[in-house]
Amino acid sequence: MLAVLTLVVFGCAFASAQTFGFGVAIGSSGLYCNIEQLSYAGGGLYGGIDNLSVCGDSVNSVIGGFASSVANRGELAHGAGVVYGDSIYAATSGNSQLQWTVFSKLKCNHTNKFGDFTGTDGWVGVANFYGSVAGTNQGPLSCSLPGKNGKAPTKGLNTHQKN
Repeated sequence: MLAVLTLVVFGCAFASAQTFGFGVAIGSSGLYCNIEQLSYAGGGLYGGIDNLSVCGDSVNSVIGGFASSVANRGELAHGAGVVYGDSIYAATSGNSQLQWTVFSKLKCNHTNKFGDFTGTDGWVGVANFYGSVAGTNQGPLSCSLPGKNGKAPTKGLNTHQKN
């Protein structure tokens, strides 16, 4: 899974904005079923969708966030990137009392000669249920998107939680 940043011109509410598309990955080589499509709107603001159609889901979720940097103080994913809210829980369950917040870099992880991801994690998310932190999840970013380049998702959505 060669990790190369995918840049696509994307016609949406953010006219002539750049869109970054990447798959969230698990562990050293597995892929989740969703694709994050972030569009830069200018002024440090991002919008987009969490594309769930890779798993055959009939809905996608909305993403909204801003440019940010996370210091290297033991965080699994750190550096420059985007912090965003993702409506994935509301889109898939209809429950608006659930929240998924993510920090993501805007570049994919590289892979070694064995196909395993290298470097620090490219994303980390935190789930909140009814106002309480319920767990986190993290992993590398892959530009070999699920369903493309012969890659098949190996897990469900990236909202599977670790405590």
